[in-house]
Amino acid sequence: MHRSSLEASLGREVRKVLEWTGGGPADVVLGMEGEGLLAHCAVWPGDEAALALVKVGFERLLDRRNMERLHEVGKALASEQDLDRLLDQILTHGRNLLQAEAGSIYLVVQEHELLFAHTQNAKVNLPYTRFQMPITGQSMAGFAALTGETLNLDDVYRVPPEAPYRFNDSYDKQAGYRSTSMLVVPIKDTRGEILGVLQFINRQSEEGTVPFHPGDVHLAQSLAGQAGVAIKNANLRKDIEILFEKFVDASVKAIEQRDPVTRGHSGRVATLTEGLAQAVNLTHDGPFGGVFFSDSQLREIRYASLLHDFGKVGVREQVLVKSKKLGPNRLEILLQRLRQRQQEEMLALLRADWESGRPFEPEHWTGLQARHQAEADALIALLIRSNEPTLMTQDAHDGLGRLGTLHFTSWDGATASVLEPSDLDCLNIRRGSLSEAERLEIESHVTHTYEFLQKIPWTPDLAMVPAIAYAHHERLNGKGYPRRLTGPEIPLQSKAMAITDIFDALTAQDRPYKSAVPLARSLDILRQDAAEGHVDGDLLDLFIEAKVYERTVPGRA
Repeated sequence: MHRSSLEASLGREVRKVLEWTGGGPADVVLGMEGEGLLAHCAVWPGDEAALALVKVGFERLLDRRNMERLHEVGKALASEQDLDRLLDQILTHGRNLLQAEAGSIYLVVQEHELLFAHTQNAKVNLPYTRFQMPITGQSMAGFAALTGETLNLDDVYRVPPEAPYRFNDSYDKQAGYRSTSMLVVPIKDTRGEILGVLQFINRQSEEGTVPFHPGDVHLAQSLAGQAGVAIKNANLRKDIEILFEKFVDASVKAIEQRDPVTRGHSGRVATLTEGLAQAVNLTHDGPFGGVFFSDSQLREIRYASLLHDFGKVGVREQVLVKSKKLGPNRLEILLQRLRQRQQEEMLALLRADWESGRPFEPEHWTGLQARHQAEADALIALLIRSNEPTLMTQDAHDGLGRLGTLHFTSWDGATASVLEPSDLDCLNIRRGSLSEAERLEIESHVTHTYEFLQKIPWTPDLAMVPAIAYAHHERLNGKGYPRRLTGPEIPLQSKAMAITDIFDALTAQDRPYKSAVPLARSLDILRQDAAEGHVDGDLLDLFIEAKVYERTVPGRA
């Protein structure tokens, strides 16, 4: 009976959400689903009272909806960790909540300046550049940041003359836009510190642009509170990331100072491994079609790659930088012994001649000297050749047997072997420069790396850094070290690093003990490694097809 008159008094927004229930008692009942009754009248209360009840119910409905929307916004903001994406989300959600056509965010930087950090406009699309301005009361954003007050202006071109701030219309002129209503809210953290300013422009309704109403102010302030917490967390996270970056940089510098021969190796391996992971992300089918590394996982891969050799700080320096079979000081001592042995033999012959009464004959002496000089030179050449980390020939092995039988007179007058057993052990190394014990010591750097990285309180998204670095010398066929893992047990990130680590070791230009292997030959060696089950063949194919190697070694394969 009273429905028509009541509906005629309601606005469009209320009519859209109002539902009439028929078939019930004649009582006037007002309520919301799941929340019980708001009002229950046995008789019609009159048009004005009924209208007031409906409006109260509508406000209650709006409050409930806004709380639900704010809750969803809060969850969305809490899940975003990248500051730039977070600012975009804050504006997007804020404009939806407040039905604003445009919005901007300013951030407090360097304590006394505002950074124009992000903007959105549904009507015009004009590129913007970030800029900084001093925090003063002359601009609306500056006034909110300086005083902590909220501004709600019906028309920014009609600011009261007594207000200290004025509207800057330069953007409107440049974009051909007309700013009218504006809501400017300071962003605060839980301690009340002002982190920035939220600015919403031109509230939209069915009638067009309208002023922001008081309920919008409370909604915007609640959003600003959530934004403050999210921005604070994002900034703290960024500070932690910077701290980790500096720590990683310092650690890499420590590695390179300890082992200058491989300077740049860790950075190149990180560049290549991250590039290979990005290539995996671009693969939509095949063995890696279902694999995708997030931004945090890519950062995890980069950190693990940069730190994969950090355990070398626990390896003795003379082993770590050993490029020949003998240390440089030891080789010099042995060469000097061979030369001393030559002089001792010559003196012994000279003494024997004198004791036998043989007269001095220059030609005889010159011949002896030449013969013994040639013998000493041959032994010295054999020693120098045997000291090289190349594959030992049978001739060199036989020659070392003779070297092991030679003697000289030590400083105390006693007869001693020119080469000690430990010298022969080193010189008899069949390939490379390391003895078995030294090789095991070098291999221990992987375990040292893991034990060191395990002590660092990595954030949850970087928790795999120790495990990735730990497995970079494992091989699919179980012939790697230190744990002899097989294919399924090795993380994919470590398999990728194994390829890039070998590639860089082959192609490095800065190793004084070997020449860089040409690119084509290096890839052939890796293909052979894949065929023998050392490295992942599918990853290697992607490494080559995507030309990841060009990040450090430009050129054609």
